[in-house]
Amino acid sequence: MISKLITGAFLAVLGSATLGLTHSHDLCEGIVPENDQYIPVFSLFNEVPTGTTEAEFNKVIDRAYEVYGPIIEEMGGTLKINRKWTDGTVNANASRQGSTWLVNMYGGLARHHTITADSFAMVLCHEIGHHLGGAPKYGWFNGWASNEGQADYFAGLKCMRKVFKNEDNIRYVEEKSAKINPFAKVTCDSIYNTLEDQALCIRTSMAGQELANLFADLRKIDLPDFQTPDAGEVADTNDRHPAAQCRLDTYFAGALCTKDHRDDVSQSDATVGTCNRRDGFDTGVRSRCWYNPDSTAAQTQNDLAFMN
Repeated sequence: MISKLITGAFLAVLGSATLGLTHSHDLCEGIVPENDQYIPVFSLFNEVPTGTTEAEFNKVIDRAYEVYGPIIEEMGGTLKINRKWTDGTVNANASRQGSTWLVNMYGGLARHHTITADSFAMVLCHEIGHHLGGAPKYGWFNGWASNEGQADYFAGLKCMRKVFKNEDNIRYVEEKSAKINPFAKVTCDSIYNTLEDQALCIRTSMAGQELANLFADLRKIDLPDFQTPDAGEVADTNDRHPAAQCRLDTYFAGALCTKDHRDDVSQSDATVGTCNRRDGFDTGVRSRCWYNPDSTAAQTQNDLAFMN
């Protein structure tokens, strides 16, 4: 424990020295680990890539900014979403520069064949989740940022609900019925009482599936499935990218948690505004494949003790 505190103190000092020069707090990774895929607007053969269109790309960003711009402004920040449509990078990332809360959204990711407008919205919600998703956080060096698993959870639990709340989600489910996973639908229908809540749960779950398919495609592994949850249990909460199946489990859990999207999360207490077994929830809880509530609580106390 002492060595961990000393290491944390060193990183905090190093981070402060570095950030004092640049005034920038950057996450070292995006929504996926660095990869060598690059999808330009047009290929050498002048083919139009699959995925989302530029109009869909901009519509999703417009809607997310409409929802979260004022929220972040109330918190003393300014949300800036950089629309890098012509950049073929297959990723997205978040950073802070002073009071500017940045999100970079790349056209390469939007054009990937696994990505739809809804899963692109889930990516954007994940990046906003780094800024607003609450505990557990990365810790000393990037203490402003929710860790990867929590950003995933926040995306399904809060952000997608806010972004799509006023959409005709019932019609979406009807029109997409042939592509909707039956298990996800049955589960959402069993958790929620109204057609609108059921439809929003289904829509969020399917966006999570599409995004998890991207992770699997980049790693050249089998596609994750709602009915084969990751059975692993971490001893300490994992701050980095969980496996594709684990991430699908987290998106699904966020969609199934019945906490209201207006019930804000806490930046220091991982149990606030979330579903937890200690509060009697069996569904919608964060998966143990990346999250350990005991280690998270202990680390939060260490962080607070060091800062004080």
